[in-house]
Amino acid sequence: MRNLLNYLSYFLTGFACLPTAYAQKVRPYEYKVELGTYYSINNKIPFWMRSNQFGVIPKTGNTVLFRQSVTSKKDTTGKFFKFGYGADMAVVVGNQAQFLLPEAYLKFDLGIFSVMGGRKKQVHGIVDSTLSSGSVTWSGNSLPMPEVQLAIPEYRKLIFKWLFIKGHYSHAWFMDQEYVKNYYLHQKALYGRIGKAGSKVKFYGGILHNVQWGGKPKYDIPAWDGRFKNGKLPSNWFTYKQVVLPFKALRDTTSGYTNFELENRFGNHVGQFDIGGEIRIRKTNLMLYKQTIFETGQTFSSLTNADDGLYGLSLTSLAEKTIFRRFVFEFLFTKNQGSYQAGLPRLLGLKDRQFGNDTYYFNHAQYLDGWSYNRMTIGTPFMIPDPEIRIEKRNTTMQFYSNNNRIRAFFIGMNAKLNSVDLEMRASLSRNFGTARKAMGPADQMSLLFTGYVPAAKLKGNIKVSVGIDQGDLINDNYGVNLSYQRIWK
Repeated sequence: MRNLLNYLSYFLTGFACLPTAYAQKVRPYEYKVELGTYYSINNKIPFWMRSNQFGVIPKTGNTVLFRQSVTSKKDTTGKFFKFGYGADMAVVVGNQAQFLLPEAYLKFDLGIFSVMGGRKKQVHGIVDSTLSSGSVTWSGNSLPMPEVQLAIPEYRKLIFKWLFIKGHYSHAWFMDQEYVKNYYLHQKALYGRIGKAGSKVKFYGGILHNVQWGGKPKYDIPAWDGRFKNGKLPSNWFTYKQVVLPFKALRDTTSGYTNFELENRFGNHVGQFDIGGEIRIRKTNLMLYKQTIFETGQTFSSLTNADDGLYGLSLTSLAEKTIFRRFVFEFLFTKNQGSYQAGLPRLLGLKDRQFGNDTYYFNHAQYLDGWSYNRMTIGTPFMIPDPEIRIEKRNTTMQFYSNNNRIRAFFIGMNAKLNSVDLEMRASLSRNFGTARKAMGPADQMSLLFTGYVPAAKLKGNIKVSVGIDQGDLINDNYGVNLSYQRIWK
């Protein structure tokens, strides 16, 4: 408790002087403070209240959260060299008291390029990032990892006046997880856009490629176990080349590697192909997008699971005075996983070399922590970790992160403004089928979140009120509330 009070005192004094530092000037930063409390009937925070919050919201209810953040404002000058920063710190007081640092980074812009180091809150992929259920492999659901990133962060013209690209190349650290320690993340992305920023019609496409690699397992390894050699996973420069360019790993010399790498890929490959488009009709912007999952490099050469992934529709009102501001509808489907050939390759008559090879989303035979960071899903939050599922639905015979990755889910998000009150709603209905190796149910699950932001003029901020509801067969029924005070200095 004493350490927690020390954290809190450092936290309060560390940023307390910021709002007054530029009292008579235009502030070069945005500073935000929040003090809130969470309560639920079963001591768990409801699903949508804590999902896609970058790991900040505690899992257990009946807690108090104090949070401060500061972010540099975007430099809109034409300078070649620019500097930016961000920091977000939270203290949780309750059954699981903790100090969290979901964001702390520095970045330097050199012309069109940006170099960033630290933890930074990011969502990758073509998606409505404000109200989406979550980009399928990188949604902002877990705490950000420490990373070094080289990027073209905004769309830049390439050769033709109607063609634009952006992308990044990153190295990050998973550090010490539950089953494996000291392993890395390789990540790269390349996205293109046809159409200028102000065009009425725009088309998008791109790829996001993530790889878990290196490290050492913390669990016991039998002598006959062919997944490892010398009790660790390969992490030299030869391995890194195989990670960056995930071709079939066939080489004359394989010293230090096992048949697992040669038969599959070096590391755990998780990624997505994205396509999308936008059209502006009068004072409404319509956006459509589709994200397709790939794992272990299989869909580089196959469209077996082309029907798996996230389908989205986003409507945004461009009118100044309107009640409904934004509406998002999404459909998540992950039941294929290589178990049958999707309709598109059948229609095109494509030869399918990977048919019948289950991809087993978000799980891996070497990295038993799966596609997670600190036991929170990195991708779509619908891939719920096994400990959060009802006891009678858990798979106690298989040691994997997600024993429910075959899902069909519908999601609606909506933002509105009634007089001076901002309103937000998130609702999902999912049917869950377990995994290809162990079926479940099916188990139906409904989760809701209603949030209102009420201006509090005397307090110079907003009062945030949220109500979350979970009911169904997958996770325990729950009702919870969040009451917070928020203030922003710009």
